[in-house]
This record gives sequence, structure tokens and C-alpha cells, in this order.
Amino acid sequence: MEIWSRIVNLLKDLVEKQYRSLYLGLFANCVVIGVGMTIVGATLPKMLTEFSWSYTAAGAVIAAGSLGDFASSFTCGVLIERIGPKAVMVGGIILQTLALAFFAATPSVVLNFILSLLIGFGQGGIDVTVNYSVARMQKRGESHPMSIMHSAYAIGSVVGPVVIGLIIRSGLHWQLVYRGVAGITVLIGVTMLALPFRRIGIARGETTSEVESESPARLPMFYIAALILFLYVGLEFGSSKWVGEYFVTVLGSQASVGAFMVSVFWTGLLVGRLGIPILFRKVEHGVLLLSLSLVATTSVAFSILVRSPVVAGIGFFVAGLGCSAIYPLVMTIVGHYFQKGQGKAIGFAATGGAVGALVFPFAMAAVSEAVGLKNGFWLYVLLGLVMSAVAATVVPMVRRREKE
Repeated sequence: MEIWSRIVNLLKDLVEKQYRSLYLGLFANCVVIGVGMTIVGATLPKMLTEFSWSYTAAGAVIAAGSLGDFASSFTCGVLIERIGPKAVMVGGIILQTLALAFFAATPSVVLNFILSLLIGFGQGGIDVTVNYSVARMQKRGESHPMSIMHSAYAIGSVVGPVVIGLIIRSGLHWQLVYRGVAGITVLIGVTMLALPFRRIGIARGETTSEVESESPARLPMFYIAALILFLYVGLEFGSSKWVGEYFVTVLGSQASVGAFMVSVFWTGLLVGRLGIPILFRKVEHGVLLLSLSLVATTSVAFSILVRSPVVAGIGFFVAGLGCSAIYPLVMTIVGHYFQKGQGKAIGFAATGGAVGALVFPFAMAAVSEAVGLKNGFWLYVLLGLVMSAVAATVVPMVRRREKE
């Protein structure tokens, strides 16, 4: 009862009473999605060994999920304002469940490519619905409801690789985790049907400012936000997917340690998403975005330069801290910046992230095949540097918007 009381008190600080059940339901859903986002990376060493896949084949399967996400994100951003967020959410869950039930059941690269594509398409719809819903729940100037919601992804992403590490050590087959997640998503889908999505039908803080009277596609922020997420997701998604293999191949760690290091990275994301928006609540969103971009970039570079698995693990933990609030911050900025065409703006920003998740893991696989996995990781440092430069242009734009 005491734990439940604390959860209720936390919800009171996050969102209004009418949104609490919806917020809590979406949070539980995001935990499960977080598990699904990282189990591929955590099981990658096993798939490479047991399925005799090359880095290129593995990169293609990983990229397929991003391709599905890319195809889904903007489409669902438009659909969400026509058929409603509940329909988009449940449709995404159905696709994800069916694909997870069969993923990695055989070594077939083609079949797993198709299943990964469907998983990504489902996750894209779910992600857009979550961002759209929370953007309409939180008050103008706030970012912690969005960031704490995204911490649910990190919770799942910490739990998933740890469970896989335990499965590998226990002798059970690693493929069982995919079937387990598929079963859980069935329960989540039933829960989504009962949640009151209709209560977010009217956007928060609607005004008639010049920014909001414009079509979102005519404003620079529409494209800048997508570009930042394109670069950010390339850095975060790529690092989390390949860090396990990096520890096994480059640093000589065991497969179970590699799986654990995926959790270390996501633990950094979890701590950051829970703490950073609250500790730095008074810092301007644009300034915080730029600062986190620099922390993430320098930490990944540090982790590549060291040879000690322990020190590299610390570096990837800090990289997770740096990555933690970037995505929810961008979604918060977009949600506050656009009231007209909000679904389209959020969907387009998410599409930028989906393109990054599509392009860079495959590019990483190609680079690693040519020059080695360690050198391939410098690609992510380059992404971080460019992302920081673009984030710097957001600072004055957000500052002007918050004064309106």
C-alpha cells in the first residue's frame, strides 16, 4: 500500500487527475517496448554464433526494424488525428505481438528481416501515440512528464538484457525471451482498449500565436527537430545495439558480460530520464539539450579510447546519462512549439529518429566489416559532434518561443 501511495503522489505531480490512469497505462506499455528495443542487441552475439550471420546480415535485420519504424512514424502521426490515438496504439501492438512470436525462431535472414520490419512498424505507431498523448497532457514549460514517460523505455531496456544474461548463464535458450515478450504485449493490448484516450482530445495551452498559425512544415523547427533525432537515435540506438558485441569482440569479455553492458548503458538512460528533468527543471530546454549532446558525445569517445572493460563500462554509463533526456526534450520542444498540426510535427520528428535508426546500424555494420568494430564506433562520435552543432541552433529558437 505504501508503494502504491507513492506512485499516486508521483502521478499527482506529473499530470492532472483525469490523465493519471492513461499516463500509468502508457508507462507500463513503454516498459515492455523498452525490453523489445534492446533484446536484439543483447542476443546479437548469440545470433551471430548460432545462426552464422555476418555483421552485414545482422545489420540488415537490425535496420529492418528501423525501416518499419520509419515507414510507420510519419504515417501514424497523420493517422492519429484522423482515427484517434487508441486505434493507432492497438494496431501497433497487434503487429508487434505477431512478429515477436516468431522472431529468431530460424536462422533465415529473409524471414527475420520481415519480422523485424513488422516489429519496427508496430513500435513506430506506439511511440508516436505515446509522445502525442503525453505532449497533450503536460503543461507548457514542463518536460519532466515526457522524460519520466521515456524512462519507462529505459527500465525495460535495463531489465531485458539482464534477463537474457541470466538465461544464457542458466542454460535456457535465449530465444525464449522473444516469446515471453510477445505474451506480455497481448495483456498490454487488452489494457490499452480500456484506457481513456478520449480525454486528450483537446490540446493543452492552445493559442493563436504567429508560430501556431503557420503550417508546421513551413517552420524551420519542423525539420531541425527531425534532424536532431536522426543523429541522436543513430548514436543511442547504434551504441545500445552494438555495445554488447563491442565488449565481446574488442575487449574480450564473455557473452553474458556483453549482455550486461547493454543494461549498463540503459541504466544511465534510466537514471538520467528520472533525474535530469527534475534536477535541471529551471534550465532552458534548448540549453539542456545542447549540454546533454556534448556529454553523450565525449563519453562515447572516452569509452572507445580505453582498454579496461570496467572503465569502458563507466564511460558507456555516462554516455547513457548524456543520451537520456535528448529524445523526450526534443518531443517536449516540438509539442510546445506546435499546436496546429501537432500530430504531424511529432510524427515527422519521430520519423527523423527512425531514419537514423535505419541508416546508422547498417552503416556501422559495413564500416565494422571493413575496418573493425572499434573503428566503426567512431562513426557514432561523429554523429554526436554534428548533433551538438545542430542543437546549438535550437537554443535561441526555444528562447524566443518561451517568451511568447
